[in-house]
Amino acid sequence: MNRIFTGILSWLLLSVFSSQMQAQTSPALQPQCGTEDLTPQQIRALVQQGNLALERKRASGAAFTAITYMPIRPHILRQSDGSGGFSLANLNQAMAITNSYYLSNGYGIQFYFAGTTPDYIDNDALFSSFPYPEGSAVDGRDATNAMNQYYVNRFSTSTVGGFAYYPANATYSTRSFIMTGVVGPIEDVGNRVMPHELGHNFNLYHTFGNNNGNATTTELVTRGAGANCATDGDLICDTPADPYNKVGAYLTTGTGCPQYDPNSTARDANGEPYSPSITNIMSYYYPCTHDFTPGQYDRMQAGLALRQTHTAYSLDAPPTDVPAPSNLRISLNGSLVTLTWQDNATNEMGYFIERSPSPTTGFIPIWGVEPNATTFTDTRATAPNHYYYRVRPSNTTTGSLSSLIDVTLSGLTTSITGTTALLNWPAAGAGATYEVQWRVVDSPTWNTIPNLIENRVSIYGLAPNTTYEWRVRTTGSDNYEGPISFSIPCQVPAYPYSYPARASANLSWSTSVPGQTYSLRWRAVGDPNWTVVPNLGSTTGYYSLTGLQPSTAYEWQVQGVCSPTVSSDFTTLQTFSTLSCLAPSSLQVSNVLSSSAYLYWSLNYYETGRTTELRYRAVGTTDWTVVSSLTTTAYSVSGLTNNTLYEWQAKSFCLGGQQSDFSASNYFTTVCAIPQGLNNNTTATATRLSWYINGSAEPGNTYELQYRAVGSGVWSTISNLGVTNYSLTGLPTNVTYEWRVRQACSANAQSEYSAMASFTTRCNPVTTSNAYVSYVTSSSAQFFWYVSNEAGTTYEIRYRPLGSSNWTTTVSNLTATTTGGSFDATGLPNNTTFEWQIRTTCSPSVSSDFTSGPYFTTQCRTPVGLSLYSATVTGASLSWNPMGIGVTYDLRYRRTGTTDWTEMNNLSTNYSALSSLLSGTGYEWQVRTKCPDGQYSGYSAIASFVTYPCGIPGSGTYDITENSATLGWYFFNGASDTRAEIRWRSVGATDWTTVSSLTISTNNLSTYSLTNLASSTQYEWQVRALCSPTESSAFSSSIAFQTKAACEQMYTVKSGYWNDLSVWSCGRAPMATDSVHLKHAVIIPQSYLAAVRRIIYDVSVPVTWMSGARLLLNQ
Repeated sequence: MNRIFTGILSWLLLSVFSSQMQAQTSPALQPQCGTEDLTPQQIRALVQQGNLALERKRASGAAFTAITYMPIRPHILRQSDGSGGFSLANLNQAMAITNSYYLSNGYGIQFYFAGTTPDYIDNDALFSSFPYPEGSAVDGRDATNAMNQYYVNRFSTSTVGGFAYYPANATYSTRSFIMTGVVGPIEDVGNRVMPHELGHNFNLYHTFGNNNGNATTTELVTRGAGANCATDGDLICDTPADPYNKVGAYLTTGTGCPQYDPNSTARDANGEPYSPSITNIMSYYYPCTHDFTPGQYDRMQAGLALRQTHTAYSLDAPPTDVPAPSNLRISLNGSLVTLTWQDNATNEMGYFIERSPSPTTGFIPIWGVEPNATTFTDTRATAPNHYYYRVRPSNTTTGSLSSLIDVTLSGLTTSITGTTALLNWPAAGAGATYEVQWRVVDSPTWNTIPNLIENRVSIYGLAPNTTYEWRVRTTGSDNYEGPISFSIPCQVPAYPYSYPARASANLSWSTSVPGQTYSLRWRAVGDPNWTVVPNLGSTTGYYSLTGLQPSTAYEWQVQGVCSPTVSSDFTTLQTFSTLSCLAPSSLQVSNVLSSSAYLYWSLNYYETGRTTELRYRAVGTTDWTVVSSLTTTAYSVSGLTNNTLYEWQAKSFCLGGQQSDFSASNYFTTVCAIPQGLNNNTTATATRLSWYINGSAEPGNTYELQYRAVGSGVWSTISNLGVTNYSLTGLPTNVTYEWRVRQACSANAQSEYSAMASFTTRCNPVTTSNAYVSYVTSSSAQFFWYVSNEAGTTYEIRYRPLGSSNWTTTVSNLTATTTGGSFDATGLPNNTTFEWQIRTTCSPSVSSDFTSGPYFTTQCRTPVGLSLYSATVTGASLSWNPMGIGVTYDLRYRRTGTTDWTEMNNLSTNYSALSSLLSGTGYEWQVRTKCPDGQYSGYSAIASFVTYPCGIPGSGTYDITENSATLGWYFFNGASDTRAEIRWRSVGATDWTTVSSLTISTNNLSTYSLTNLASSTQYEWQVRALCSPTESSAFSSSIAFQTKAACEQMYTVKSGYWNDLSVWSCGRAPMATDSVHLKHAVIIPQSYLAAVRRIIYDVSVPVTWMSGARLLLNQ
């Protein structure tokens, strides 16, 4: 049998070629397919047969303005275990794109899949290297009532990417082969490879003629008279002559898409330059867009007519009866159009999404999705446009179409993120504001958002599974633009997570969508049946699986549920594996002592009833000591032998009788720890020795200390020390000792002695770094030093002008504390640099060497560190650094901007208080030093401060009764002589009653009580601050209050304390003028004086006096 077929080269190689094209590149010579090229006679015969079949079809009255639905039986090569192979998502996507090229002016061919599942060919050998040509590899797999397309992982010939058979009256001719194992974007399969191979099936040839890129075309460029386009090239005259593989034919890629270079030098036989169609699907270029010509559509119709005359096979495989998708919904997210639908089928092979600008005609497939998919987002929709969408199962024709849904894309766009919608519209110009209205579709009432200054607004917290609409207008306009609608889909739960244990697992997910419930399903991996947990509440973001099998893989998913019929997609498949009864891990030891140790470990999961068993033994011994049924993860072992290496292990006991193996051994060595960190603090005749134990000390332990003079063979031993320090006294000076210490952990366990440490008794000198001088004036200085020595140690200081050969002054027998001292040197000459030294005298015969201190120069120093300690309205507290011994200070100040100073001289301290200043005023001040010899420093740099203004006090009224009220006010930053003045009157009166010179509580509430007021009367009052005899604030605004109405009947309303206002009917405590009617028991508090006019009883009620309480009757 002479099989007629064609092939296409591997798109991997073509991609490499495409990516390597330079600014001007010749199309690379492509290797041929693996079969003979058709002869010109065979090509012409096939074309003539097709044309004849087409004429006969037309003569029969067949309509050519309708779509011919063409079945394709998909065959997918996989590995023997069923893995690998072309996915159904990619298959549907590529075929949908292919279908979009096989429609022209509303008619043409549309392919649908025959059957409910592909024919899977599970064969490792064929998957890894499919023979080319296929020979008998797929014989017997072809459907005899459909076209047959095989999706191959790789061909045995690496340069082949696909091939197909031309029409012939034999089943093999229905085959096409597509390589899918080495593939870039899946769109390339649908845009180029698949429509190219199906083109061969329907009698299309390469645009460069009857070859696979291994020869050049003989077709002339010219059309009309002298043209040979009907006999050469692809025998179609509306496809330009293609110079592919000709010398001098170049491409350019300056725009990012390949274009034929008009400067190419390739010419046809008549010397004419070529202008090929780079975008033609039957060419060998890699364009950005793809197309067939009208002539190619006609040729494919002829090829279809020819195939319909064949008898060896038919093309009448029936479409599957698939329940149509329902509840088609649209959601806009900007210009992204998202479709969702209800998948009602179990026998679909996938879905094609079709779009048209008309509700009745012009539907073109734009994408394909896998079976069970329920959503698709159209990323290629553009505004302004009105689109209609429908969804078709990919193994049907017209009998299972969804209903239509339409959407208008205008300048108004909606971007959806979760349950938030961002509304956008074109700006109306500078200064424009907008009004947006939105609502649930069919709701009678709009929600209005007015006075928006930007051309966008976000609406939050929208309900899932709800369609909204919105419209917008410029403020002041009568016309809205819109409405446009959008839908909030049922939200897929976010952040699924698994926490497995041995026989259980906790599953969790986000519950951020209000009102949306959840449905969970789970199963063991490999189990075809799901266990479904429905109706999980809107706030229930977790679920615990129990009764699971240990060491088993499980998978689960959760979906949002918005109504009984509307749910979100399930989350991506989540997997986890339950654990076995695992041995404890991370075995650790701490607090290892001579006879005990603290052992602890980790459990990788918590399980009720799980216990731990541990065992331990001395390394090298046979028998274990076992401790069972531990419910904690730590255990203290005791009774161990000192200086012994132990090993220990742990195992888990789980419910159901399961237990782990013992863990690997962990080791520790018991030890009576050797003291560390030996330290000393030594003087001439004594030392304080100290040490520590690294870690925990043994309970009841003691220490043994040994010391001796270096060179002596005999240790002095001090035993049974209960602390980590010890003082030795009465030692001879200038002797070096060595010492050591060990720990006695018990009667039978002692540590080794520590490494030896040493100390030398000596008269400790003052080091240079611990000798200082300060408070230097023109005639004095203070020396001070830090050193550790014994009580009673004295010091000798000597000093002299720098450069002098003799020490002019020596001061001996200076006393100090055990850690340091000081000495004031006076009577020094001014402007002189001195050096000084100090030495320690420990006894009449033992002294240290002299140590030099830092040089200093006598001078009367200018004060520094000027600062404001505090300020008031008329005063300020100032301070500066002390400048020496026996000095005084002169301070001067003035208002900022004035020239005259006010002076305060002979101040004995380095601080001073100023008074009688003006409020709210800036001042500047200086200070100088007067030294004991009468020398003066210069004045310091000017410092400044501002007094607080004399402001109006804050005020309020408290404790208002029938005839009294407490007036209160706050005044901050007042001086000690700041006073307040109040005035008050009944509202409407002319004259004020004034009270002056009231003391102000500093930064606290000040009060004044008004008495003898009229009841049920309105009063007003004001307050001002008297900051000085000449300064006062303005009066405050009037504060009004009204005295209470006279209480005619004072009686108890409940039992309680006499001074509890809630006890009395008048809401106040009784006064001396009240007649009190006691109806309840009352208690007069400790030391309280209760004064009333008289007391009346209806019945006897108790009155209780606490210690010191009194009741005065004024009747």
